[in-house]
Amino acid sequence: MKKLILQIGVSLLFIGFLFSQMRGDFPKILHTLKNVNRPLFTLAFLVCLSTVLIMAKRLQLIFAAEDVPVKIVDMSNLTFVGFFFNNFLPTSVGGDIVKAMCAARITRAPVKSVTSVLMDRIFGLFTFIIIPSVSFLFFLKKVNNPWVPVVIYSFLAAATLFFILLFNRNAARRFRFIERLLNYFHLGEKARKIYDGMHGFKKHKGVIVQVLLLSIVGQSVSILAVYLIALALGAHANLIYFFLLVPIVNLMSMVPSLNGLGIRESAYTYFLAPFLGKENAFAISILWLAILFLFSLIGGIIYLVRHDYHIRFREATAS
Repeated sequence: MKKLILQIGVSLLFIGFLFSQMRGDFPKILHTLKNVNRPLFTLAFLVCLSTVLIMAKRLQLIFAAEDVPVKIVDMSNLTFVGFFFNNFLPTSVGGDIVKAMCAARITRAPVKSVTSVLMDRIFGLFTFIIIPSVSFLFFLKKVNNPWVPVVIYSFLAAATLFFILLFNRNAARRFRFIERLLNYFHLGEKARKIYDGMHGFKKHKGVIVQVLLLSIVGQSVSILAVYLIALALGAHANLIYFFLLVPIVNLMSMVPSLNGLGIRESAYTYFLAPFLGKENAFAISILWLAILFLFSLIGGIIYLVRHDYHIRFREATAS
């Protein structure tokens, strides 16, 4: 309960700050939203919807590498379920916890399910970082915001360190104090099993290449959807700006909050306003939130009707 209150508090703090900064622009924002090009926005929604299939295929490949056969339909369903539970768990990726538990229900392989979902998220986050790192090289002199390179290359350094620790046991042994700390909570053994599973994934080099390519395609399609939303609002900017800035917004939305609410909208407004104007940047964040809400609604319905996905608490804690 305290964590939920903290998440809500963080989101409300950012929402309050954002609204205080935008209060004089609401008439323009409402006018912009009212005049959105509906066919173009519908196209943006469908393009975004296609990313779910890409994410599902990526997750299916990872499960297959663990010798756990799963159906693409189930992976698509669980992707939507993850969107739904993101609304109740920390950050915009909290739904991965439930996704892993639901996957364990249908695969009967809890450790491999957790490992697979974690690897799926890791590869997804890595492309969040790689895409703006490359894009920034093309706009090194045109981006005046000093925080952009700081955020990008801080995440890149952290990701590089993470992969070194993940795939190099000698380096990881220097951090064995983390396992000893987890032992106090009786989680050390489970954490080691998950680490061993993730570490063993390095032998699937062919799968890693496929997964990374799918991640890049999926992220690119998602960024294209945001670009189409901008066009639907009548805003015009170079597509490469979106490849630079949208992944940064996605990374920042992972700060503990209520599904990134408030943080994501503030980041869209802060980073895109210099290129599109404040009213267009804020309107993009609102329409993107609407798409996430629709995905969440689909996920909630799927979880409601698919009883085989329902989490059994005793099973989850015992696994």
